[in-house]
Amino acid sequence: MKKILFAFLSCCTLHTAMAQRFTGTVFLDGNANGKQDAAEAGVAGVSVSDGLSVTTTGKDGRFQLPGHARARFVFITTPSGYRTTREFYIHTDSSRTAYDFGLQARSKAVAGKARFVRLADTETTQFNAWMTEAKEYARNEDADFMIHTGDICYEKGMAFHAQHVNSRTMGLPVYYCIGNHDLVKGPYGEALYESLFGPVFYSFESGPAHFIVTPMHYGDYQPSYTLEDVVKWLKNDLAHTDPAKPVIVFNHDLLTYDTLFALRAGNDSINLNEHNLKAWIYGHWHINFARTHGNTGIRSLCAAPPPDGGIDNAASNFDVVDIDKNGISLVQRRYTYVENQLVLVSPTINGTAFDQDKMVVSVNAYHTASPVKTVRFRMFDKKGNLLKELPLQQQTDWNWRATAAIPVAAKNDVYTATVEATLGTGRMLFVRDTFRLTKTVLPAAKSAEWPEALQNAQRTGITGLSDAGTLSLKWTANIGGNIWKSSPICAEGKIFVGTIDDEGNHHCHITALDANTGRLLWQFPTGNSIKHSMSYSSGVLLATDAEGVTYALEAATGKLRWKHQGNQQSLPGYNSGGVAQDGVYYTGAANNLQALDIRNGQVKWTNRDWTGGEGTPASMALRNGQLITGSNWNHLYAHDAATGRVQWKRNDEGLRFRSGTPAFFDDKLYVHGINKLHVLEPATGKTIDSIPVTAELKTMTAPLVTSQYIITCTASGGMMAFDKKTKAQVWQFVPGEALFYTAPYTTPSSATIESTPLLAGNSLLVGASDGFVYAVDLASGKMLRRIATGAPVFADMAVYNGMLYVADFSGNVNAYAL
Repeated sequence: MKKILFAFLSCCTLHTAMAQRFTGTVFLDGNANGKQDAAEAGVAGVSVSDGLSVTTTGKDGRFQLPGHARARFVFITTPSGYRTTREFYIHTDSSRTAYDFGLQARSKAVAGKARFVRLADTETTQFNAWMTEAKEYARNEDADFMIHTGDICYEKGMAFHAQHVNSRTMGLPVYYCIGNHDLVKGPYGEALYESLFGPVFYSFESGPAHFIVTPMHYGDYQPSYTLEDVVKWLKNDLAHTDPAKPVIVFNHDLLTYDTLFALRAGNDSINLNEHNLKAWIYGHWHINFARTHGNTGIRSLCAAPPPDGGIDNAASNFDVVDIDKNGISLVQRRYTYVENQLVLVSPTINGTAFDQDKMVVSVNAYHTASPVKTVRFRMFDKKGNLLKELPLQQQTDWNWRATAAIPVAAKNDVYTATVEATLGTGRMLFVRDTFRLTKTVLPAAKSAEWPEALQNAQRTGITGLSDAGTLSLKWTANIGGNIWKSSPICAEGKIFVGTIDDEGNHHCHITALDANTGRLLWQFPTGNSIKHSMSYSSGVLLATDAEGVTYALEAATGKLRWKHQGNQQSLPGYNSGGVAQDGVYYTGAANNLQALDIRNGQVKWTNRDWTGGEGTPASMALRNGQLITGSNWNHLYAHDAATGRVQWKRNDEGLRFRSGTPAFFDDKLYVHGINKLHVLEPATGKTIDSIPVTAELKTMTAPLVTSQYIITCTASGGMMAFDKKTKAQVWQFVPGEALFYTAPYTTPSSATIESTPLLAGNSLLVGASDGFVYAVDLASGKMLRRIATGAPVFADMAVYNGMLYVADFSGNVNAYAL
């Protein structure tokens, strides 16, 4: 660290009031030696800046800038189709006579499109697999550049990234934004950042687009730059940019939730809407969230960190963005740490799914560093004869599927299935399994309403199951989008599930399936992700999307009865679960927390008592006229359900960390803090008892209380049982390693369970982040059996008419006969 401090103090000399002129050349550097040799021609039309003025190179590649008193860099706007042979910037130095920049043509560059890999809020000094995965993906899929949108973070983090995540180590141009935690102690807040990564605002071009990096305007230490500096340079930069080019801006934070993207500084301003702005790409919030800003066509995109889960338990990822002349054409999230995942969901020894008389073949396949391109299924008899071979069709980024007629020669015998998945690199994944062609036959599901009491945390109190028994797959359906925390809602002989679309790819919708067959009944598109549980009340299905818009649908047909916009006018996005009771739907958070009349969507009350905090993936809990909700990094709140007024609030003892859903049992309120399980008095919020938990209670689960035990699920240590009377730990069940990470600031290794367990007689049923559903003995915590889903199970499972319904991240809804 002493060497780094010396480096930035020696190379970032502050200029006096006397401005220095800057001259130099941009040239084709064929031998990449950084010097213009006799045969190396200059490059015309390249923009060059001193941080205030912008000029373009002449026919010979030469330029001249007037300089200014606070100039610290001369930098170029790297033109599309090229990369620099050194850095795109040079620190100013009074002894330097020329500022020369070498370029080389990129052999794989495509003029009409650009692809980049984005990292956000890594905040680490540890080398983990996500770094290699991002590098390999960029190489495998021909990315043009990589960018980090800030919070690198602090002195050690910046030093680590400068050493390990740069253009040389990653094999393509790597750019950085400055975040609030990258403004650190020094001569001025950005001094260390500048010494390692260069200027805090600059531009470059790739494919058809003009990319602009702008700085965070505040942070842990005061920056020397001002918003006025940024506005002046930005005007000059865009004045030298082809106005037909789409403009993509990177920043650590979102400029506005509204439609007008304007930067103002005193009497000066610039309206980016007038300069073909197409996207604003940011981090800071540690969430996966995408939206389009009104009818402007401008899209904004946020991402959770790649090393660990987001603040709201968003999936760890780096995102891959494709750009064309119209802006963003495609966003792909690459969920980190997933290696060679290939699981046959159907057919397996645990059961074969059927679509009428056809066998359903369903495979979950994923590999972070390279997308799966093809999947092929083969079926053999016990003599090794090939009976069936077919390619599968991709349904989501995880799931591949096909249906096939059962071979004539097939009988109720044991067969062998093989699956081959081909990655984008050409490498093959292979799995072999055995199965029977046994068709599970059950009576048709009864047409009945699902009681309102069995919603969200309250469903953990189900005691109608005599035992977990044998779980036999009856059907599997994929609904065309990832399922996060949307637990299956069961009513009227149907299963209702919502999907997320944190990329803006139009994959978010509400789906109704036949509970007995899995057949698609209807699908309703929503404006944004349905992240959490929906609610059902007297024939009406209710859901609120990530932008705070509530939809009331006829459960029978999917027809929209009413739609309520809500008051959400800023980040964070909404990702909690609402609750319905007695004709009222409670939804939203902070000043968007509202009670809506289920008949017509009219607002009965709006919360005026609190605001602020981060988004929480915890559902609401409702009992005896009391609504329990909260805001992450803020408080746990109790509201009068009739009026919305706050009855009490708590933020002590780790209760300000609101990941877990509160639950009522025995006229007590059970709720997670960050490292304690609390038992509270509902009327007052006072602590009756608390249990320290060592494995971090940062999951989206609710406690489950039985006559003898308190069961809780954790971020790093699986599921734990405590004696209800003594509060002593009785057992701990540890599943496998999470396929990717969701709990905030939870890094490898983590045995995470994000779904609330179901009580089934003397057993517990629980889905885990390792891609399995487990049956666990209630008394001992020993695993009785497990079934592979092949993708994380975050959503709480549901039991309805003798069936267990499991919704996993791949978009599969699986029905198991109990």
